[in-house]
Amino acid sequence: MRRTCLPTTASPSKLPADTYLPSANEAMTDGTVVDTAHLINYIPSYIFPQEEHVITINIVCGVSLGGHAAWQCLVNNPAITASISIVGCPDYIRLMTDRAGLSKLPTYTEPPGHGSSFLGSADFPNSLVDAVRLYDPAARVLSKMSADAGFFYREITDTEKRDLLPEMQRSFRDKRMLNMSGGADKLVPYACSQPFLQWIKRAITPSSGWFSDSNFHLHDIVFEGVGHAMSPKMAEEVDRFIVGTLAKSHRPSSRHKVLKI
Repeated sequence: MRRTCLPTTASPSKLPADTYLPSANEAMTDGTVVDTAHLINYIPSYIFPQEEHVITINIVCGVSLGGHAAWQCLVNNPAITASISIVGCPDYIRLMTDRAGLSKLPTYTEPPGHGSSFLGSADFPNSLVDAVRLYDPAARVLSKMSADAGFFYREITDTEKRDLLPEMQRSFRDKRMLNMSGGADKLVPYACSQPFLQWIKRAITPSSGWFSDSNFHLHDIVFEGVGHAMSPKMAEEVDRFIVGTLAKSHRPSSRHKVLKI
């Protein structure tokens, strides 16, 4: 299947037809998450068959659809220590809803409008919504709370914090995330990631955040003037993040080896 990246000079109202493939895109992303889990489970038996080393740190990095998968790997696989998402998005439903509006799909524009009839329509059926909730970070949070996307814009109640805490602990505790976006990215606009990211940032704010004791570190960087691409400055941040992650980890014993997948 061909995947098209939108040039940074293209008009957002003229998205290539094959950029709107919500089922196919999510299937590839979910498949990457599952494949990565299999790699982590089985690769030690291939490269260290005598158990001469033990892999203790797994870091994933992905670009575009791989960036979506990097977020999903982080929250769904406890073996992954840290993750790097480059021009990806942790909120697939918001991203696809945004594209539906730019593409002027009838299921988005028909009354009452503003995308209110899009989810559950033939273009984004309820079965796909349920599938996205299995892996997508933002969708998982919303499904746990039976809430809509407006949930990320308000302060949550003490009851909601208590109900959500087990999911947050499972997904984010003791992990590190580097999220990098292009300020001029029209295919995966930062605006689609921002509500969820700001919500997470408030939750982990030292001393005042309700999830501040989780030891979850989120590095969120927007590179102005960069479109849907990985820039040299982004590559520098990747190196810095990996080195910092390894430095903060426990020093392996002589029998341990660090492997980055």
